[in-house]
Amino acid sequence: MRGFRTFLIAVILLGFAGIAGAVGPMTLARTGDLYSVSTVDNQVVVTARYADGTVSQLFVPQSSAAIDDSLQVGVDQATGALYVMWQKKTDMEARLRLAGYLDGTWIGPVTFAGNDGTAASNPQMILDRVVSTFYEEAEGEEEPAEIEIATTFLHITWWSHTSEDDIGAAQYMAVPIGDDGTPMFRETEPVSLVDFLPYGIACFDIGPAENLKHPKLLMDPRSGNPHVFATDLNSCLFQIFELEPEIVVDVDTKRRRQIIILRSPSTVALRPDLPLAATKIEVGSGLQLIMHWDGDDGTLEYLELDQGGLSETKSLSLDEMLSHEQAVELIRGLRN
Repeated sequence: MRGFRTFLIAVILLGFAGIAGAVGPMTLARTGDLYSVSTVDNQVVVTARYADGTVSQLFVPQSSAAIDDSLQVGVDQATGALYVMWQKKTDMEARLRLAGYLDGTWIGPVTFAGNDGTAASNPQMILDRVVSTFYEEAEGEEEPAEIEIATTFLHITWWSHTSEDDIGAAQYMAVPIGDDGTPMFRETEPVSLVDFLPYGIACFDIGPAENLKHPKLLMDPRSGNPHVFATDLNSCLFQIFELEPEIVVDVDTKRRRQIIILRSPSTVALRPDLPLAATKIEVGSGLQLIMHWDGDDGTLEYLELDQGGLSETKSLSLDEMLSHEQAVELIRGLRN
């Protein structure tokens, strides 16, 4: 399997706990501070509305040519560090950039995708603080000591393609955040979310299907682990990967550290009877996603997708009592 790694470790795990930070064009910190991101005069700007009622604007350095609908901001709840991600330019010039802000100082920005001859677009990120505990053997007859380690991970996914004719593939990267707030890109590398099945399957001509080239990050309320949803357009599959933390021992330093493992995906085959080129995907609760598209007779058609597969197609009739925008909001509010 391309980009898939397995680590075997000899350690007794007691458990994992995670604190996920919501990310989007607007995010609320636990302190009550509200942050939103936009562009002003061709520059990315974060507007901070603090809990004490004051407002300030933080201008992100070197942030020209940002695509408005790619802007995302998130807060590391453990340190208060602020992270801003955006797509710069479009088509084959598209690349992804990230900047951090901690204690009044900007970190970066750094171009982490699309600077190698590929184009990178449609990014999404989640901040997740993982706390792990384990037993460490003590000398003599002493009881094993319980040790706790914690790491904030910046989970990032996006779509990458090598040429205008390349259908492309979803990419994923788990970036650990250092104690000083610096994203440690050098300690990780992207994984291409294709060809995870050990066998080939027949695939049909999907067409442009641009809306399926938007991988998504989800939080599972049951396991507490983030998941990544991606379409494998080479195999005509929807895939949901669990992003599970593990503890490994560094070969050089002998110190334990946390990493993220991609578990084998749950897969659902795309159906050729669905209007995939016109389909949009919304995130529901848990690991549920909702696909919807405009019907031919004034309706909004939709179905639900989860690890169990695709549901039957349902329909909402649009009229003066139910607008298209209202119907989409209702679909987004569906619960498992």
